[in-house]
Amino acid sequence: MKNFIISISTLIVLFSSRSQAMGTKGDFIGSAGMGIMTSPTLFLISPELEYVHSDELTLGGLAQMGLGGGGVLFTASGKVRHFFGGSPRVKPCVEGGLGLTLASSLFSSAVGVHILAGMGFDYILDKRTSIGTMIRLNFSPPLQSFFLSWPMVTMRFLL
Repeated sequence: MKNFIISISTLIVLFSSRSQAMGTKGDFIGSAGMGIMTSPTLFLISPELEYVHSDELTLGGLAQMGLGGGGVLFTASGKVRHFFGGSPRVKPCVEGGLGLTLASSLFSSAVGVHILAGMGFDYILDKRTSIGTMIRLNFSPPLQSFFLSWPMVTMRFLL
């Protein structure tokens, strides 16, 4: 019981202290991710550029390119990412964004609106580098009602 109380106390301290994201206000972070996009299943390449607004908030642009199956699905979106938690290395985050979707012959329409919501985490390797993952729910009417994108590995670098 004593070990359980110590473990819970440690977790509370870790997650209640102030989080510090990579970079400080005014910095830019560039990143690139690789993974999968589903419905249909495509190979995903996902570059991003973010402006650090505060320790907890970044603003930026995201491109997602799904390749394969005889077609291409491309999204370009503006997004906001919010970090939370108190761990000095692991930074859970949520994000949301709005943009445009373009597609090749795989889909009935070639252009659509893009709305995204995602959640994931970064692991801070050093002051300038992190590695992470993000699962994104993508809504794209009228092109396609829903698709999932998962950059399984994303490297982020302070520029």
